[in-house]
Amino acid sequence: MLGAIVLAGGPSSRLGKNKAMIEFKGKPLLRHVVDQCISIAAKVVVVIGREDALEHYSRILPQNVELAMDISRHKNPVNGIASGVGHLNTTYTLVLPCDTPFVRSDVLRFLFEKAHGYDAVVPLWPNGHIEPLHAIYKLEPTRCALQEVFGDENPRVSNLIERLEKVRYIDTEEIKELDPLLACFMNINSLHELELAEEILRYSEASIAI
Repeated sequence: MLGAIVLAGGPSSRLGKNKAMIEFKGKPLLRHVVDQCISIAAKVVVVIGREDALEHYSRILPQNVELAMDISRHKNPVNGIASGVGHLNTTYTLVLPCDTPFVRSDVLRFLFEKAHGYDAVVPLWPNGHIEPLHAIYKLEPTRCALQEVFGDENPRVSNLIERLEKVRYIDTEEIKELDPLLACFMNINSLHELELAEEILRYSEASIAI
């Protein structure tokens, strides 16, 4: 069974406002991610910061999506993952950021299909970079690994992955068969990236029209 953790508690310093709530194609960035998760996950948990107002998120999310507060004041993805896993009892979970408007359920399902027998499935770029926040994690080994890294001063998700015994890396070239532009990995961290996303959207809609 698959769950989903969507990380919405990180800082949005470059955008100057809460990027989870930024409108894109008629709805908040967060909602784009959540909607794709709902179609394939048994339970979706959105993790928000301690200072965030629950009602702001409740207004834009379906009732069957659970909200969870960060368990630590530190704003980093490891803290977000640790905050989310306590709300899940599924075998596996997706981990996704809230600012990837082109995330696709077919790509997420493809990654999940590769997860049997592994502690994690992580996309890998040709240059060696990984996408640890667009990945599948098996809950029990991930909980154990989180206990090991959570006490670190500034834990990274890569530190978490290093503590998992069986990790399967999926070449992004394989994912191109489903998402030729690999736009599913695009994060919106600045106004420039938001403008670029709007350009990609216009290009995609023009291609469909043709």
